[in-house]
Amino acid sequence: MKLNRSSSIVLVVLGLQLLSSVNSFCPTSAMITAKTVQPVFAASSQEEEETKKATPSSALELFASEGWGPIKKDMDSVPTFCVSNKEGKPIAYAITINDDTFQVPFFYCDVDDAKDELAKAKEANSELAAEMDLIPFPLGVAFEMWSKDQAVIVPSAEAIKQAGAPPGTNPIGQPVPLFACMDIMQETSDGKGALPLFLDMEEANGAVKEAVDSDGGSSDDFEVVSLSLNRAVELLATVPGTPGFQFIPPQSSIKHINEYLSES
Repeated sequence: MKLNRSSSIVLVVLGLQLLSSVNSFCPTSAMITAKTVQPVFAASSQEEEETKKATPSSALELFASEGWGPIKKDMDSVPTFCVSNKEGKPIAYAITINDDTFQVPFFYCDVDDAKDELAKAKEANSELAAEMDLIPFPLGVAFEMWSKDQAVIVPSAEAIKQAGAPPGTNPIGQPVPLFACMDIMQETSDGKGALPLFLDMEEANGAVKEAVDSDGGSSDDFEVVSLSLNRAVELLATVPGTPGFQFIPPQSSIKHINEYLSES
C-alpha cells in the first residue's frame, strides 16, 4: 500500500433498488425491513444532476455497459458464502416484503455469519442436515443476481455497526458497507493505482498502518470512511473520472477457503 497525500475524491451518492425472487427449497424464513445506514458521502447539487444523467435507468443497462465486465471480474475475487444442498446449489429462503413472499438464496459477506446460518438451517431441518454445506459464491455474480431481484446479499453484522448502523440492526436488507482510506492507493497488476475497498474496517485500518509504517507519518492523519457496494459499482460503471477500485476479500474468507481445500 502506498500513501497518496494529494488524493481528493468526491464520491457521489447513488442508489439501486434491489431485492428478489427465485424458486427452491426453503429452510427458514426472514422478514426484510427497510432500514438504511446513513451515507458517509454527499454530493453537491451539480454533481447530483450530473450523476442522474450518467446513472443507468435499469440494472440491465448497468450490466450491459462497457464498464461492468472489468468491475465484475474484480468483484468475483471476493467470495460470499451460502448454504447449499447436496447438489452444491444455493438453498433459497422465504422472505416477506409488503405481504408478498419470495424464494431467494442468501449470500453472506461474513463467513462466520454464514457458518451460523448453516448451523441454524441444519437444526431446523435435521433430516436434511447431512446434505447441507457452506460454499463460496463470487461477489460479482451475487451482485448481479441481487440487482435482478434473484438473491439477497447479507452484509457482515459487524461491518454495518462499523459503518454506523445502530446496535442490534438486522443486517438482512442493509446495504453492504465498504471501507477505504482515500489517501491510500494499491498498485495493480497492470502497474496502475487503485483504491483498495475492504469489507472490514479493521482490515482497512491495518492497511493504513502498513502504509504509514512504510512511508512514514501518523495513522491519526488518515481517516477510514465507508461507502456502499452498490454506490461503488455505479460510480465505477457510469461516473467519468472515478478512480479505479480494488475489492479486497476479508482475511477470514481466504482462511476458510484455504482450510476447506486442505481438508478435501
